[in-house]
Amino acid sequence: MSDEIGSVMMDVEEALVMPEIPVRPNHSIPAVTAIILLLGAAMVGYATFQAITTDELFSEADETQLAEQFTESDADVTQEDLQQYDEDFSKSPYGKVKGLLFLASTVCLIGGGVLLFRGDRRGIHSGALGAFILISANLWGASDSNEAATHLPEIASLTFATMYYIYACCGLFCLTSAVMPMLFASGRAALTFPSVDLAVEDTGEEE
Repeated sequence: MSDEIGSVMMDVEEALVMPEIPVRPNHSIPAVTAIILLLGAAMVGYATFQAITTDELFSEADETQLAEQFTESDADVTQEDLQQYDEDFSKSPYGKVKGLLFLASTVCLIGGGVLLFRGDRRGIHSGALGAFILISANLWGASDSNEAATHLPEIASLTFATMYYIYACCGLFCLTSAVMPMLFASGRAALTFPSVDLAVEDTGEEE
């Protein structure tokens, strides 16, 4: 028995199969992601340099300026209060290892950007790892900042902690950008796993 579809005769055991349309790779998606990761790496790299080369957050001029700004906002904050906050925060667990955390994040973000420029899917993993380290480091920094600012008015404590939350949001943006190529079929098609060439050694033996 057979069914007739227009002028095409089909057997009952046959079925129409839609042709598979290949997805055209869009190399601009991983390229844009790579640029974002490299820009993030430049930002974190600057923070890494500051963390490694300086032991304190604020210079004396910064402390004077901040004290004046808080005073204008009706917050009783002296330069000595800021010096104590700076000293306590620098001696905190986060203050001792933040340079290493930022360095690890920078390396991963750079690696992710370079790999994605080359169309290597491993760049997503590297970039996401760098962004995750950046997010975790700044959330940790916000927590230790609150502990070091217990002697400061609430507005000052909140101001310092907010800076780290903003940096954590930057890390979240990098994390979202790192996985962006996987959200689009054309982006996934533009990425490949590195090929592994297996060299077969000729032993010279013949059967």
